[in-house]
Amino acid sequence: MKPLLYLSALLVLLTLPLQAQPLQCPCTQALKKLVLKVEREYPGFSSKTKDSSLYQSLKQTLHKQAKGRDAKGCPRVLKAYTDFFKDPHLWVGANGTPFAAATRTFSEKLTIDLKEFEKNLQTTSDSLEGVYTMPGYKVGLKKTPANEYIGFILESASNAWRPKDIKFKLLTDGSFTYALMDRSIQKGQYQSFYGALLFLEQIQVVLTKQTPKPRIDNVQIESRRKELEGFYFKKVSEKTSVLRLPSFEYQHLETINQLLTEQTALLESSQNLIIDLRGNPGGTTDAYQKLLPYISGKFIRHTGVEFLATQTYINNLETYKKSLGKDTPTQKMDQQIQTLKANLGRFVNFTSTGKSFFIDTLTVALKSPQQIVILANKSTGSSAEYFLFIAKQSKKVKVLGTPSYGALDYGNAYLIDFDCPPYQLFMPTYRALRLPDYPIDNIGIQPDVYLDPSIRDWVAFARDYLEQ
Repeated sequence: MKPLLYLSALLVLLTLPLQAQPLQCPCTQALKKLVLKVEREYPGFSSKTKDSSLYQSLKQTLHKQAKGRDAKGCPRVLKAYTDFFKDPHLWVGANGTPFAAATRTFSEKLTIDLKEFEKNLQTTSDSLEGVYTMPGYKVGLKKTPANEYIGFILESASNAWRPKDIKFKLLTDGSFTYALMDRSIQKGQYQSFYGALLFLEQIQVVLTKQTPKPRIDNVQIESRRKELEGFYFKKVSEKTSVLRLPSFEYQHLETINQLLTEQTALLESSQNLIIDLRGNPGGTTDAYQKLLPYISGKFIRHTGVEFLATQTYINNLETYKKSLGKDTPTQKMDQQIQTLKANLGRFVNFTSTGKSFFIDTLTVALKSPQQIVILANKSTGSSAEYFLFIAKQSKKVKVLGTPSYGALDYGNAYLIDFDCPPYQLFMPTYRALRLPDYPIDNIGIQPDVYLDPSIRDWVAFARDYLEQ
């Protein structure tokens, strides 16, 4: 795959520095600049504003609403504008986080002496209290007199969360209340394992205790953590194995490659294979390259894309180029940058032939499963959907489940500044050349076999489907 063509459209962000300004833009100015940025640089703008009267009416309405809106009320106006385009890869937000729809949120802070908290952990007999790590955060967990547990931020990779902010609460009935990145509330059930791991099931979050140090062996903790996070490969019957891949994000790339390397013998010897992609939001297409020789034929037909040549995208590529190591080849990127500069305002197809498709040739594995089922649901998105798109070309693959998320028509999105800090715009840079014939956004990749709500155990159903 071409890395510049298929970077993760949802999760690979190149964050550009915001220009320092003494005052935040008035809402009318922020809306004006947002509209200008989208109209000039969004690759889907012309196709999504064919009803010009509807679009102009929207702008007039929002400009009226923006008058007099303060910093608290303006996000709703800005969000209404980007929502018009119904593109999962186009959103407005602040501090790297999209503005949320009006919903219940909590924004509490814990009054606590951190030094006293750390001191008390040395003698606590409570198996849950402690310091934990989770993706993007280091949190403390403290029991309260009300017999509940408060999870609060100690360190955060996101500016949206500060030390002592309450991130979640655990109740004695086994339920949790968790604040997502935008502080909207998610509820569900939690489980504790060995006093070392916490698993928040509905949001698939695993917290690993650091202090007090768990008494269980680190190997056991790591093995259980990987299984809870969903990265595992195991037999479910004599003929069938299941490979669970809940994410293709870059931070999991090593885990996936190591898992496939360690389980090569099982991959080659399994008569049937179930690949469980439920809840996989995408990430990098590098994550599934090792799988393709085992599930595909000799050829994979890819639909091409065309990039809208803008100065913003050129700046992003040049910034990305500077971040690469000195030994990284950049000749191809240099050529693409020059092509973009020569075609500002126009769409550019980087393939050498200029065609709307290209074909990859694979060396097929000598030993591989005879039948393959891929499980997908509404939370399977972005590059995970592209995996479905190319996997369905194989004669031995069937997709079972529900339509996927539907976020594949416009991609290679970047988080950019539109000169109104702290507001930011997340916007794609290309459109797929299968449009308008084969749209996927807000539709999804359709399964070969739909699994209705009466089917509780999808893996068991897939196993029976393969073995019947």
